[in-house]
Amino acid sequence: MRLRRSRLDRLEDDVLDERRPLAPTLRQVIALGGHAHSEPLRAWALRELQGYEGTDVPIPEYRRITAPLVMDGLAGMYKFREQPVSMFDLPDFARDSLGDEIRFGQGVGQIESLLGRNPGEIVRLSPAMAADLAVLMNENSPRQVLRLYWAVHPSALEAVLDQVRTRLVQLVGELRASMPRGQQDPTPIQVAQALQNINIVTGDNASVTVTAPVAVAHQRGSARAEIASGLEQPFPRAWVVWTISIALLVVAAITARSM
Repeated sequence: MRLRRSRLDRLEDDVLDERRPLAPTLRQVIALGGHAHSEPLRAWALRELQGYEGTDVPIPEYRRITAPLVMDGLAGMYKFREQPVSMFDLPDFARDSLGDEIRFGQGVGQIESLLGRNPGEIVRLSPAMAADLAVLMNENSPRQVLRLYWAVHPSALEAVLDQVRTRLVQLVGELRASMPRGQQDPTPIQVAQALQNINIVTGDNASVTVTAPVAVAHQRGSARAEIASGLEQPFPRAWVVWTISIALLVVAAITARSM
């Protein structure tokens, strides 16, 4: 007689098979958390699925990635791509807010989609109001900035997914260690103990900062700051500076509350 495979059995198989996407696996975790009456487990899995942006939940430390801020554009007859952006290339009000650290808040499904559409290629992620920043950078400059973005190596996003998968493996291991032989599903107490042992909910209790919001394109797996032909300034300069400054101040305020 074939024994019924438990939810934990199926979850373990999917977590250990690195060919399987993480998004469906996290949905299994939500179901497991429901049966175990574990709100923290359901909440963590849901945030990893839906993303952290637009929520009050701090972005976990393992979602911090580093990537150079670069630009594409024209300098006379010469086209340049992925040219590093120095502090002096940016407007004064943006220099303290844009760096090479990104808190990546997108959901796991989006990350997997970005990596799958153009395997091995750089992923381009734009800061908030990148097009307007590019317009300001073009003032009194012999060059024309067409795009401003972070050039993210695929391995950085793969590392985020690997961290999520590792925590799921830890979860399964902790549950297995606490469950007696023959038990099919974990109890609420066993789930709570497992979460305490691996800090799966709080992002390892790490300090959290938030950089400028990241815009992710829904086509071709990249986010790009497109400038209108002719690079005409779409709004008055004072309005653009004020709007971008407010956006960056909001980000700074979120950072201060999270630390």
